[in-house]
Amino acid sequence: MALLLQLQLNPSLSRLPFPPRPAIVPPKSLQLSPNLLQTRKFSSKPLLKPLNSSRLPPLYASAAAADEEEKDSASRTLRAFSLIKPYLLSQWKFILLGWLCSLVSVASLCQVVSRFGNLSSCVGSADATKLITGGSALGVFFMFKLAATYLQQSMLWKAALNAVADIRGDVFRGVLGRELGFFEGGSGVSSGDIAHRITSEAEDVADTLYALLNTVVPGALQLSAMATQMLVISPALSAISAMVIPGTSLAIAYLGERTRKISKEAHLSVANLSAYLNEVLPAILFVKANNAELSENVRFQRLANADLLAHLKKKKMKALTPQIIQIIYFGGLFTLCVGSLVVSRGSFDSRSIVSFMTSLVFLVEPIQDVGKAFNEWKQGEPAIERLFDLSNLKSKVIEKQDAIELETVKGDVKFYDVSFRYGDERPLVLNKLNLHIQAGETVALIGPSGGGKTTLAKLLLRLYDPLSGGILLDNKNIQNVHLESLRRHVGLVSQDVTIFSGTVAENIGYKDLTTKIDMEKVQMAARDANADEFIRMLPKGYETDVGPRGSSLSGGQKQRLAIARAIYQDASILILDEATSALDSKSELLVRQALEKLTKNHTVLVIAHRLETVLMANRILLLANGELQELSRSSLLNERVANMASNEIVI
Repeated sequence: MALLLQLQLNPSLSRLPFPPRPAIVPPKSLQLSPNLLQTRKFSSKPLLKPLNSSRLPPLYASAAAADEEEKDSASRTLRAFSLIKPYLLSQWKFILLGWLCSLVSVASLCQVVSRFGNLSSCVGSADATKLITGGSALGVFFMFKLAATYLQQSMLWKAALNAVADIRGDVFRGVLGRELGFFEGGSGVSSGDIAHRITSEAEDVADTLYALLNTVVPGALQLSAMATQMLVISPALSAISAMVIPGTSLAIAYLGERTRKISKEAHLSVANLSAYLNEVLPAILFVKANNAELSENVRFQRLANADLLAHLKKKKMKALTPQIIQIIYFGGLFTLCVGSLVVSRGSFDSRSIVSFMTSLVFLVEPIQDVGKAFNEWKQGEPAIERLFDLSNLKSKVIEKQDAIELETVKGDVKFYDVSFRYGDERPLVLNKLNLHIQAGETVALIGPSGGGKTTLAKLLLRLYDPLSGGILLDNKNIQNVHLESLRRHVGLVSQDVTIFSGTVAENIGYKDLTTKIDMEKVQMAARDANADEFIRMLPKGYETDVGPRGSSLSGGQKQRLAIARAIYQDASILILDEATSALDSKSELLVRQALEKLTKNHTVLVIAHRLETVLMANRILLLANGELQELSRSSLLNERVANMASNEIVI
């Protein structure tokens, strides 16, 4: 603890043993001091590149720049509203019911205000009968108001939450529809940031929508009703009361725009923290193995402190806005003084002044609500923008409208003149590559890391599109095939095994997870992958929960489950990308025996480093520098290829 305290108090100490990673952590440790509260910029790049980021205006902006900023603010507001408008319209029934309840609530409130004034005059006359009658009526209308307000808020919350649920669904559907490059760093948006937007920021949008719905009509109704009552009682006092409203409105508008900018900073800071946690927690084994707990603690504290400062600034601004609105109460106090003078001169009786002041109190309430709603809207604007940015980004892998379905597939695969690179400024991974894999043939790909072996598999699954050339499946260009149909006929077992939380059966039968899993088929697939034996030794067999990411299973067990899942899929083409890399010698032998059975009925593309796995193929191809070279079995054993093995071409 003493060392950690020293690291926080002296930033230079934290940089000596633990060099910071500028992509994630600001270079200086943040300290909660008065001077630090003024510091908002860091010299390193932020972890996440904000989409649609806006430039803050300079301190001494010109009038023209201020006008431009105001126009930008208005356009952002209109754009944000246009994004959520379809989702609000889809909830029109609940919104209409909520607003009808608000009409009943305001009508009841008008009766409460009127009868409260009448009741005050009865108190002076000490008429017990009128007090009981008037008090009972007042209580009934007050209960009506409470019930109507409850129903109003319930209906509007239901509309807001339903709308956000639809937004979440559409955004997540859009994210799932993106090409693989979006998730492999090409978008500038980390998986932690995506998760934060769909969860936390979607909740902010729900608060914003509710504040909007609960203010636009209910607030306008109450404001109009109370203002009308005040005008009827005393136009002069009403005019005096209204004098403070324009100034308050201007203050609300200014503070709202400031709140929007500060809220955007807060959203980015918590997204940075979320992305960091999403990176480090899955790597906890590596952290502990390297005694890096203290280092990661320091990194976390830096990001947490940055998030603290951003949210502290946001909360301060949120707290300031209602206090500004409280200025209107001074207008009410001034009105009370004037009213007292008017009453003392006999202009109107105490019943009228009580009704007027009660109306003024309930007039202030919707004005406050408008200020709070505007504040909520400005806080929610960045969340709306960031959430919809995910769905507005279009996939680079586009399915044609007239795409065809593949009912059956023989498994004949052709790559012709295929070139590909992962970025505009990066070198070609594949350079006019040509490859023909006949139906039922097993082809092994070997080569150095980064040579393009896995890229071939990704292109066959159409996770990316090639820069030039094409890929044919049974002489049909895969760009003319429905993606779902294509991927149904191509099974993948990757070296990075993916196991989801759930049962063993659910992981093997993943293809039918939303329908009905065929347990007989699951067990058959497990036997073919030599996984049945260890599965039956688990506490609940096939119904055993494997834990998050399969944490209760060994690496070899996960690999065999992944192979069983590919067998269950019953695809015509199998891609085995280092599928035996995590298996011991005995398990690898058993899996190879199972895979040899599969090659009789499937087209198999084997990406492997192990010589034993490579030799099970009908053909062996070396992929290096974007080009293919066919190797014979005997050549793998000569001295030249032995040198390749030492260079990690074949392990």
